Amino acid sequence: MIEFDLRESEGRSPDPVRLASQVIEYGGNAMLVSVGGVIAWRSARLPQSGEEGFPRSDLLSAVLQEAHRQGLRVLVRLDVSRGSQDLYAERPDGFQTPCVRAVVCGGTTPLICPNGPYGQEHHLSVVREVISGYAADGFLFSCYYGHCTCASCRQAYREHTAMELPLVEDWSDLAYRAYVRYRYQRMVAYSRRLRDLIHERDPRVVFALDFRLSSDHPEDHCRAGWPGPPLAEQADLVALDAPNSLDRGLPRYTLWAGEEARLGRALPGDRPVSVLLTYSEVLASRRTAQPGAQLAHDLMQIAAHGGQPCVALPGTFTQDNRTALPAIRAVYRHLRDHAESYEDLRSTARVALLYSQTTMDFYGRGDSAGRCLAEYRGFYEALVQAHVQFDVLHDGALSREALTHYDLLILPNVAALSDALVALLDAYVEGGGHILASFETALYDEDGQPRAPEAAPALRCLGRRFVERREGLGSHLRLRKKGLLPGFEETDLLPLAGTFLVTGPSAADTPQVADLTVMAPVGSSAPEVASSGEEPGIPGLVLTSFGRGEAAYLPWQVGAFYHRYGVPEYRQLIFDLAERWSRASANTDAPGAVELAVYHPRGESGRALVHLLNAAGAQGKPLTEVIPLHGLSVWLRGDYRAARELRSDQDLPLSRERDGVRFSVPRLEGFAAVELVSEGYDLCEQAQ
Repeated sequence: MIEFDLRESEGRSPDPVRLASQVIEYGGNAMLVSVGGVIAWRSARLPQSGEEGFPRSDLLSAVLQEAHRQGLRVLVRLDVSRGSQDLYAERPDGFQTPCVRAVVCGGTTPLICPNGPYGQEHHLSVVREVISGYAADGFLFSCYYGHCTCASCRQAYREHTAMELPLVEDWSDLAYRAYVRYRYQRMVAYSRRLRDLIHERDPRVVFALDFRLSSDHPEDHCRAGWPGPPLAEQADLVALDAPNSLDRGLPRYTLWAGEEARLGRALPGDRPVSVLLTYSEVLASRRTAQPGAQLAHDLMQIAAHGGQPCVALPGTFTQDNRTALPAIRAVYRHLRDHAESYEDLRSTARVALLYSQTTMDFYGRGDSAGRCLAEYRGFYEALVQAHVQFDVLHDGALSREALTHYDLLILPNVAALSDALVALLDAYVEGGGHILASFETALYDEDGQPRAPEAAPALRCLGRRFVERREGLGSHLRLRKKGLLPGFEETDLLPLAGTFLVTGPSAADTPQVADLTVMAPVGSSAPEVASSGEEPGIPGLVLTSFGRGEAAYLPWQVGAFYHRYGVPEYRQLIFDLAERWSRASANTDAPGAVELAVYHPRGESGRALVHLLNAAGAQGKPLTEVIPLHGLSVWLRGDYRAARELRSDQDLPLSRERDGVRFSVPRLEGFAAVELVSEGYDLCEQAQ
């Protein structure tokens, strides 16, 4: 899909014939255009809509007619959270009154009050108008709830909860914590109302929602009213934003696009997932292009993990900066030419990483980026760079059935857990599963309140009770049991910094193995006198047997340290523990800058699609150019008989090794896509 965000200065309508033909020439098969919010492509606008538009012609009707004639589908975008400055001047009662100290997202475009006349009635009238007057294939809604404190919102909250709406963001206030959940419920109910209206008018029209599951600032999701899985359940198509612009903060996290695709696949209902990228280099200006190499890499992350990519262009293909357009064309044409190979990709990963929105909200408390996001992202990066095949699960959709697919579940400082999820996780391990948990996992309830120290440990499978917190700056962890972690033959120490939790066994008869003993901080940073003493009995790693399973607990922030500092021993520690319980299904000798992704088209075990995504380039900066790599070897478990690299249309020789096959990629530039088949499949027929 290509999204066209025409600017107000582009009042002269683009040529619909040329626009549609360019989408096809670039390899796309769908368009996304605006019908309301800030800019409206339709001319038959409702009175007092306040939307800017292109009144000289009915642009939407012409685009729809021409796109359909050329075989394209068209979704129309309605931003129900924003209005124009002119409308705000005329009807300020329809817009948000922000709370004290609130962060109001929206830039220069005022935010619509969700309980005002525009939020409740006007946008539904726009939907009725468009469905009755235009043949759009679907609607995509952009929604943002915010923290409005107007009279309408105060009354609605009072009627729903019998409490007064909090006027400030205060996580110590019970009314504010209740407001967070209330806002989620209202967004779900409003989305359901939109969906029902559309499906009642025309059940063939697709209903799509645009939001985010992860980002650099998860606290913004809370303010927006995006609860993740419950919101996605209302949609036919989930559209997730991952605008990897260059003005994001450091350390640079380059895996966001693929992460959104993985999270989207974990949502209930098996819905198609589109991930939206921006063409713009800097979101504050929107006029310059991202580096082509970076944009291509993000697009292929989405496709490799089973998502549908979409690029949002500021304007049309007539860009002020055209340098990244060839990257879009190359990736989209690849996906068009090999569409059958990308159909309904299914993962067979036996490792899962849990993303906890409850922890981001109620433990993060407005600082999720500092308190818990870094731990999660460090684990994500370590698994990718160690070439471990894994899925990402969302705590809002975690179930007993979902856990049956995995040998290992990783809890990266999942501090806030409900009693129901605690029971689910204990039962998972007791039945033969395995858990790797870090730092303050399960020390707080789902409301972000500390569990009583004298109470039994929330997660019994960890077998530990909290004693005290210590600061570990200048400390080390000493490895004692050499056979426990296979990747540490050449080192005895790991650096330690930040807060460290001292714990003790929760029961005297719990079978446990402890290692990585804490050493006291060095007395001086001068190398000649830098020595430290050991504190016996304080472990940095505890393995606990529980029922038929086992759990590993790291009472420190290994993920956050890896995300911030990139210490290779941290990645090795995570890899060793993952390998302890989950047999590798694929590996490669490629460096960590190359992501290895293995999926099965349509879930068929007789076919595999293997991607190598090359991010070898300048470190800490955007990917402006990719360093080509040569002679990379990949091993894949399975009985495959033939392999073909799709981009070059070249057959790759296979050799048998253990219970799988090995092949080599002679040269890796931006990415390679290799399809393997077992007996009963013909690659030539599939290609045709």
